[in-house]
Amino acid sequence: MAREAVACPACGTRNRPTWEFCARCNEPLEGARPIETAEFPAAAPEALEPVEGTSLAASGVLVVTVLAFGVLGVAAYRHVSTGTPPEGPDPNLFTIATRPAEPREAPPAAGPGVSDYDSGRLLLNSGDLDGAVASLAAAVAADPENARYRSYLANALWRAGSQELALAEDAEAARLDPRLRTQYARALDIAGRTEEARAEYEAVLERNPENPTIHEDLGRMLFRAGRYAEAASHLDEAVDARGDDAVLKQELAYALEQGGEKERAAEVYQEVLADAPQAAITRGLLAENLYERGKKDQALSVLEQGLELTPDAPLLQRQLGSLLEREGKSAEAAEAYRAYARLAPNAPDAQSIAERASQLAGRGKTP
Repeated sequence: MAREAVACPACGTRNRPTWEFCARCNEPLEGARPIETAEFPAAAPEALEPVEGTSLAASGVLVVTVLAFGVLGVAAYRHVSTGTPPEGPDPNLFTIATRPAEPREAPPAAGPGVSDYDSGRLLLNSGDLDGAVASLAAAVAADPENARYRSYLANALWRAGSQELALAEDAEAARLDPRLRTQYARALDIAGRTEEARAEYEAVLERNPENPTIHEDLGRMLFRAGRYAEAASHLDEAVDARGDDAVLKQELAYALEQGGEKERAAEVYQEVLADAPQAAITRGLLAENLYERGKKDQALSVLEQGLELTPDAPLLQRQLGSLLEREGKSAEAAEAYRAYARLAPNAPDAQSIAERASQLAGRGKTP
């Protein structure tokens, strides 16, 4: 089931639609753009199981999946190496509020179009999108230079399904108030207009080149587009400012790896593990990185250390089986695969992994 979130106009953080202020930057969420986001998983991260389409030892690349609240769990999976772009960072994350909202100044209570603006806001909040569009359009007509009115009209149009009209209003709002340029960039990004969004993000960076949020947004957009080397340069800037963000670090490491900087990627993976040693996704990515670079003993050691910490992690057992199979250690690979199938019995690939374990266990036996 889908749940609606809102993106903070100031920093882009996803917040609950009922919150009045952003949990990260504490700016008002008035007029924040709604975003459709996946329902939170009912199970704990350790209970999540692999998706369909996974392979055995023939593959060797892990897909990054970031779980809610920044937990690096066990839901990273390899895919066949056919050039299929990996999934980007999961956009379906809410931020946990860590402090109470501070009181904010109320919006102006007088001026051209304010009555239509107030009516439009109420109608928008109640879900009457047609009424909201009509009232907010009247407010804009009364005061065409009011960026707030246009931003709200864009919100209503977007929710009503008029994406192009919404983008036009966002563009005009950004022209009138440069502080809304980031919101326009994000709307272009959501609409799939990557090059236009990039131009807007870069324009914001010209005014504030060290803004970590913009580097993060731009880096993640380029990541999703498969432009890993470009993404890494921006994610690097964001990590410099938010070095304690393990999810962001993992995304940087993966972008570096896909962009060809495998050695540095391994260093960043190791930094994540130093802070979060039970991060199974990162551990699997690091093991694959080391194995591909010929450091096979280190790769196996990374997985074995992880299993000492979290012996019930299905992902690590599955990855260990894959590496052992590639090393020709059939019996040990079969044991790891059986452990995976036992720990994740409802996984779509559990049966095929169990069958593979049986095949490997049968090798070398006298008929």
